[in-house]
Amino acid sequence: MNSAVGQNVSARVPGWWFSRNPDKAWGEKFFLSFIPFFFVYNGVMQKMGWLDAGNFWHIAQNVLMWVPYCVLLPAFLRRDSGVRWQDSYWFKFNLYMFVYVFFATYFGTEYFFSVLGIRYKFPQVSLYFDSALLGPDEHTAMASYQKIPLGMYFNAVAFFIVYHSASVVCMRRVRTLTLGASPFVRGLLWAITVAAAAYFFAWAETFLYVNNAQAMKNVWYIDMPRMLSIGSACYALYFIVSFPNVYRLDEDAKGERWSRSRCVIEAGFTMMLILFLLDLFTWVVGPIVPAAS
Repeated sequence: MNSAVGQNVSARVPGWWFSRNPDKAWGEKFFLSFIPFFFVYNGVMQKMGWLDAGNFWHIAQNVLMWVPYCVLLPAFLRRDSGVRWQDSYWFKFNLYMFVYVFFATYFGTEYFFSVLGIRYKFPQVSLYFDSALLGPDEHTAMASYQKIPLGMYFNAVAFFIVYHSASVVCMRRVRTLTLGASPFVRGLLWAITVAAAAYFFAWAETFLYVNNAQAMKNVWYIDMPRMLSIGSACYALYFIVSFPNVYRLDEDAKGERWSRSRCVIEAGFTMMLILFLLDLFTWVVGPIVPAAS
């Protein structure tokens, strides 16, 4: 009896960090544990200069940053969870991220080249894969450091897993603290929370990762100050769309569970909407760097 009363009281208390769906809550806690590993791994990669180490090692070290910890480890730890691996949040989250990141890298990076002024320099890498029509002229793209190495597709999955795992947990905390507020106030606070989280992670990646002497040997922005200010608002458009969408993935304790095909469709549509917003940014603001740079 006391236990039941305690549970009812707990259910009425606003403000919680993790999903009420136990399978998703486990996944969220697990992916938060990935964050320190992610920082250490990236620090070692930069220190050792492994980003530019030939095709095989360039791809391998980026795959190793993501797959062993985020795919193989949860598959082992959740083998007796009672939820089929293909229906587990950890697997669907990885699937969503891979599809989302694939299109974000193939198409979205072209906007980073032309609008935000990012550059990639990997002299020892020869395998590249990106859009033929979007972005810079293919005849000059390699010479102007505007081609995408294959390894970056796997690299970005790990980065986006970190951003989405941390942001969704914080967004839920804010959202559940305002359960007693009016719909207007809750909606306004939700919009502010999503926008703040999106801008923070867009700015933090540029400031903490790209704005680094080791990383800048291979990746840099032509105009770092403008990227940190105006460009971060453009980059934040990715997360303004994807953070709330990932929040919805298997969120309710007794609600709908997304199928694997829905994860693929949601990720694809998310990136389609982001491309539209990037294009609107280009129409309204335009490139933040000179076209010839």
